[in-house]
Amino acid sequence: MTRKTLFLAALVTVAASGILPAQDTSTTDADKGDPRVPAALDRVGLHYTATSNGNYSVTYDLDRGRSQVAYIVGKTETYDGVEIRELWSRAGTFDQAPSAEVMQKLLLDSGAEKIGSWGLEESSKGGYILYFTIRVPVSIADEALKSLVELAADVADQKEDELFNVDEE
Repeated sequence: MTRKTLFLAALVTVAASGILPAQDTSTTDADKGDPRVPAALDRVGLHYTATSNGNYSVTYDLDRGRSQVAYIVGKTETYDGVEIRELWSRAGTFDQAPSAEVMQKLLLDSGAEKIGSWGLEESSKGGYILYFTIRVPVSIADEALKSLVELAADVADQKEDELFNVDEE
């Protein structure tokens, strides 16, 4: 057996044994989104748009004359019986991997936040997307959800202004 075959066989064995955590896909349909999200947003009077991938976007006009989009992910995951949802907002895209200095600053900023942290993902279009993310239990109160979505937008917008000096929403 080749190394690749052995690795795949080990991975299948581990997955079949239930050691790897399973994602909860029973509560949402990625193309339709989770109906609990628009219900909660309607209850708190937030205007939202359903995206094609089952998420929901909220656009904020911020006090400093800027605007920012935040997302509520329609798909949930479960950890140890707790259903979790992600809220996030994009701060910008780096053309290339950020410098060690920028990464250290983001890590320190993440540690200083009361809730939420910075994430970085390689874009399929090239570059690296910087976003602020908050993961919350699905059972969160509607007003708290509203507050934290706005927090994600505000924190991401401040970093967008600081690092990229633009206002792209």
